[in-house]
Parts: sequence; structure tokens; C-alpha cells
Amino acid sequence: MASTSRKKATPTRHRRSTARGAPSATKANGSRPRDVIALIKADHAAVNQLFRRYASLGDRAFTSRRRIAERVIKELSIHAAVEEEILYPNVRAAVPNGEMLVKAALAEHQSLKETLAMLDECPPESEEFDELMTRARDDVRRHVKEEEASDGILGQLRKHASREELQQMATTTRAAKRLAPTHPHPHAPSTPPANVIIGAAAALIDKARDKMTGRGAR
Repeated sequence: MASTSRKKATPTRHRRSTARGAPSATKANGSRPRDVIALIKADHAAVNQLFRRYASLGDRAFTSRRRIAERVIKELSIHAAVEEEILYPNVRAAVPNGEMLVKAALAEHQSLKETLAMLDECPPESEEFDELMTRARDDVRRHVKEEEASDGILGQLRKHASREELQQMATTTRAAKRLAPTHPHPHAPSTPPANVIIGAAAALIDKARDKMTGRGAR
């Protein structure tokens, strides 16, 4: 295995946001700020909860099925975008085998984006709708298991980045989420700087589309 000496993570791209209503950087109990690993794991848990809610619905609960699917699409689109913009470049810089880990993660993201793009256009009455939700769920759970493993991206980043670096990544991740696309774009770049530029433009279009249709509302 490559040397485990600490390498400094690359500077994150976003400055601390001062926008009103920005998410708090501290835990509810007032302890030290949550780091990027805690934020990523919280996203994972939230999406898995949506999948569980979907599984509890009846076969003809078409409106509820569509609404939850839209939430899944939105949350995963934002999550993938900020991982690709903030987390993965820092993993490449800080983790000895980071390039290999990120390459595998990006391939999983690409497959998921393609599934979500099909789901985004699929009517909930279609038999394919349920199949696509199941495929997305299975892909996400596999990705989460790999990413949260001790030898995965999050476990390795914990070992090779400082607490201050992880907290700074959390700050930039929160800022990036507000500017991230809310729909999948499987043909868009997934690495900086192109993904940052094109992602910002895609986000404007996505949010205008969401406002017009009322889709993906929280």
C-alpha cells in the first residue's frame, strides 16, 4: 500500500457563505462543528429513509410514489454534485489510493444518474417506475456501503485529512448544495473545473423548471 503520511487536502472551492438562513455549522447540542463525513452520512441516511417510505406505499398510491421519487431524484442529484465538486477532489489529494477510490465512485455515480434520468421521465403508473426505483435503491445502498467502509472514501479521508480540513469541507459542501443541480445530468462532466461551471448553469435551469412544475418540493 502507498505511504500513509498525511498529504494536505486541496483548498476547497467555496468560501464560507453568509447567506441568511444558511444551515448551522454546529450540532444541535452546541458541540464542535459537524465535518464533511457527518454531512455525507446524514445525506445517505435521509435518502435511505425515503426509499423506506416508498416501500411502505400501496401499489396504487401513484401521487405519493411520484412525490417521493422526485425527492429521491433531487436529493441524490444534489448529493452527487457536491461529492464530485468538493469531496472527491480532496480525496484525490489527501488519500494515498484516492484516485482509484474516486474513479470507482464516479462510475457508480454515472450509472445512478442514468437510472435517475429515466426515472425522472417515467410516469408512476408504469411498471418500469417501480423497477427504476428498486434499481436506484440497490445502487445507492451498494455505493453507501462502499463509501462508508473503513477502506472506502470516507474511512480513508478520516485517516488522512485533519479535523480542520474536514470541517472546512463541510462549510464548502453546505454552500455548494445551494448551487447544485436538482435533476440528474448524466452527460455533464463529473470533475472540476468543468462540472462546477456547467453544474451551476444546469442548476439554474433545474430550479426554474422545479418552480414552474412544483416538482421536488421539500
